[in-house]
Amino acid sequence: MWSSFLKRFLPRSFYGRAILILIVPIIVIQIVLSIVFVQRHYERVTAQMTENTLRDIRFVTDQLDASPDPAAALDRLADLAAAMQITVTILPAPVVDPPQDRRDWTDLAGREIIRVLRQNLANYRSVDLMSVSNVVILTMDSSHGPLEVTIPRRLVTTSNPHQLLVIVFLASAVMALIAFQFLRLQIRPIRRLGLAAEAYGRGRTVPFRAAGAKEIRAASLAFIDMRNRIDRQNTQRKLMLSGVSHDMRTPLTRMRLILSMMDQTEDTAALSTEVADLEGLLNGFLEYSRGVAPDEAKTPVDAVVLALDLLEKYAATGHSNISFSADRQNVPRVPLHKGLMERALDNLLSNALRHADKVHVNISVWDGAWLDISVDDNGPGIAELDRPRATEPFVRLDDARNRDQGGGVGLGLAIVSEAMRAHEGRLLLEDSPRLGGLRAVMRLPLDPAL
Repeated sequence: MWSSFLKRFLPRSFYGRAILILIVPIIVIQIVLSIVFVQRHYERVTAQMTENTLRDIRFVTDQLDASPDPAAALDRLADLAAAMQITVTILPAPVVDPPQDRRDWTDLAGREIIRVLRQNLANYRSVDLMSVSNVVILTMDSSHGPLEVTIPRRLVTTSNPHQLLVIVFLASAVMALIAFQFLRLQIRPIRRLGLAAEAYGRGRTVPFRAAGAKEIRAASLAFIDMRNRIDRQNTQRKLMLSGVSHDMRTPLTRMRLILSMMDQTEDTAALSTEVADLEGLLNGFLEYSRGVAPDEAKTPVDAVVLALDLLEKYAATGHSNISFSADRQNVPRVPLHKGLMERALDNLLSNALRHADKVHVNISVWDGAWLDISVDDNGPGIAELDRPRATEPFVRLDDARNRDQGGGVGLGLAIVSEAMRAHEGRLLLEDSPRLGGLRAVMRLPLDPAL
């Protein structure tokens, strides 16, 4: 339950969680400090100062009660009362109904003053803390009638008690801002590492160097070493595929020449077919080694024009079973590796034509942020459970695609998938609602600047 609560309400980003870890203790400390200061210090100091002043009030009022002539007693005590900063006035008429205590609801010290006077003064009637600013007006009974005792507020409570809290809060805010800046500088290398890893996962290598704390630098150096090692392995793999393919062309060419000079029999025809299949495999290896790593820079490309140019080439070779649709007014230009995208679309079309007799190409904008280039066919399609494996190199799904209808080494969709990673897009394999076979969608991010 506690873990589900944290997952639901905690920020998703590391920076947000770090800020929360920093802010919560500061807020808790401020609350605890305020409570401790108000209850254990401020209220106790106010009660102690009120009790000290109450002794002076009792001395003056006791002298007044003991004197048969209150006026003479007030004259005699005038100098002492002035030294104590206490003013005592005999009210002219008795008060029938005792007045109510008056204080502002935000006056926490006033509540403590009233509590101490009420508990420790037997002839207490009321206290007024609002009529005159910074003055306490105490009404009490005496043997000569009701008395009004006026004392300065500073005698019973500390002046500007909120200053400590204000200073503490301001200091905490300043330290929190400094901590935010320091935290941002510490998290920046982690963000850069995440962006570099995300970009590399999409086929792009961005400049990145190790920075930050020792642990972050160690993780960054490990990532750089891993990226370099993967790049070396990919380069060696491509060189191996390219070298093997080129080296095997020479003996295959000699074999084809020898077969052309021999009498045509069933055996020579079968061998010629095997040589053609082997050449197809080699061409697939070369295409894959060349297609997974684009050397050209991205340029704004009209995807509709790119698709139509490729479809014209297919129509020139007799493929009239490919239809096309697009909303040209709403399809913007997209930054693409043009050669790589041509090879990717060419692979989708050749795959569709190998297994179907009807193909449809559509270009549209999806969700306002993506460009979809979809290729539908009426072939047997690919089972949903096999679709994740279909984009792996050298994987052929014999149950899904008819092996006898065409060659192939299982690299077509792998090349398309790598091309989508290089463009920070993705390849989607779905059921075709238009033709009933397979729908392959190349989903590319749009550039808001174009």
